[in-house]
Amino acid sequence: MPPDPFGTDLRLVFTRGREGADLAIGLQDFETVSGIDNLVQALTLRLLVDRGELDGLGHPRYGSRIRDLIGEPLDRANLELLRRYVRQELLRDPRVEEVLLVRVTPHEPSHDGVDVEVRIRAGGGLETSLEVRIDGA
Repeated sequence: MPPDPFGTDLRLVFTRGREGADLAIGLQDFETVSGIDNLVQALTLRLLVDRGELDGLGHPRYGSRIRDLIGEPLDRANLELLRRYVRQELLRDPRVEEVLLVRVTPHEPSHDGVDVEVRIRAGGGLETSLEVRIDGA
């Protein structure tokens, strides 16, 4: 059987807000995630981590710049810039062939964060989507 092109990793349970993610623990061991679900998890994490947050671990360019604009007026120009930031970050993952949709919606009424909806085409032409809630600092 050929290797999974999307890999396997430890499963993360994402929490709301800025708390981050925890490892999923099964009955006897850590849970894993494989295939397209692993890609979705990796992309979600990439969008939730702020650019430079992992600099101390040797990954200064990992993460998104989305929170750079949280707290700014989320007018048409800044929403377009947010969509561009999301698209750029998704395309950094070599398993992503094409970004088909990026929708960024401000939290109403406070505008203290955004909801991001994404649809991508991954390796082998497989399409998938993900939704990420990004809260302000």
